[in-house]
Amino acid sequence: MTKFTTLAIFIVLFLGMVAKETQGQHICRQILLNDNCDGPTCTALCDQKLGGTGQCYRTVDKRFICLCNYVCKS
Repeated sequence: MTKFTTLAIFIVLFLGMVAKETQGQHICRQILLNDNCDGPTCTALCDQKLGGTGQCYRTVDKRFICLCNYVCKS
């Protein structure tokens, strides 16, 4: 019973710390390349410029853009 109680308290404290760290963070998005996007270039550019993750997306008019998702700076 003591092991279970100790484990339960540890889990509650850990989850509280994780929730506190992520509270208030907002994800921003920015288009870095408007055409001719390729995956590795998009990923590297996004990481270098904004410290985020980039991915190529196809637009309605059939262009490939690089969309960078990153944590907004306050």
